Amino acid sequence: GHRERAIMFAQKALNIHSGTGRLWAALIQLKHEDGELQQMKVLRKALQAVPKSGEVWCEGARIHLNPFSPTFDMNSALRHLTFAARFTPQYGDSFLEHIRLDMIDQWLIPLATPFINTMYNSFLSGGKMQLDDSYQLISQHTRKAAEEIKLQLKESVPFDKDVLDTSELELRCSSADPNYGHLWFQCRESPIDTAREVIARARLMMTEDFTKYSFIYVAAMVRRAGILMTIYHCDKIITPPDEKCAASAAHEESIIVNIDAIITSRLRAAPLLEEMLFGQLTVDGICADGALTKSSTAQFMAAGPMFVTGIVTSSRTWENLSFSEKRQILFGTDSILN
Repeated sequence: GHRERAIMFAQKALNIHSGTGRLWAALIQLKHEDGELQQMKVLRKALQAVPKSGEVWCEGARIHLNPFSPTFDMNSALRHLTFAARFTPQYGDSFLEHIRLDMIDQWLIPLATPFINTMYNSFLSGGKMQLDDSYQLISQHTRKAAEEIKLQLKESVPFDKDVLDTSELELRCSSADPNYGHLWFQCRESPIDTAREVIARARLMMTEDFTKYSFIYVAAMVRRAGILMTIYHCDKIITPPDEKCAASAAHEESIIVNIDAIITSRLRAAPLLEEMLFGQLTVDGICADGALTKSSTAQFMAAGPMFVTGIVTSSRTWENLSFSEKRQILFGTDSILN
């Protein structure tokens, strides 16, 4: 496509209509290829200009729900989705992205917890180490988690697909009665579909994605937990003489430390998920034990765009969409246009 031209048009439009949330949301999406940091810069500007735009808050949640984002964070995603649904309840994508959050919470956290605990025990039982050495340890446990979950997926789905409590979400969505959104249009087959029917359809589509890619989300959780471990247990990390331990400094009354800023900075400075998973691979082909290899995982090397939204197929490039699919994304299933 013509991403640079689209960014230019969006910026020109915002110079005239700076209070239009949809334009800000579109610009955040267009900035994805420039990296999470550039997206967050646009997000901050957008929230200053339109602090009550649900579309903008939803894009913030999507950044934190993308497992390949360095700042993957379920708590931040939940906060953004809560504001999105409160400020713009008619925007359906906020409710559908909440399904992805619920699946991670109810299905994948129990899978990730044993790997995180093992990494935690390994970290605490060892001696003091350099920060780079701690990243190597985190990478090893991240790869191991991904490989084992991927092996389980070949045999059977390691979670119960039929057990997912979305009753509260369905109630809130039915009360809000959303009527637009990229994902909403994709999951709505008819203008008379109820909110519950759209949610049910979205749930089926997301379940299919999670049965394929849950190992990526589990790896992202292990990576984040490991990096947080280096912050809150920084006594185990050898730091330069002029660098103060963040956790110790946070407890000193004479020093004001923004721990969230420290966490974000460390998450961005640490090796990215794709580097942890694939950076050490030198052998082509599928290993006998099912380990991740270049040939079997090359599709994930630039897989961030696959997880921009809660439905992988919605992230296909514009050129790969049929005419009817393009029309549905732009206009939904309104009977006048169909």
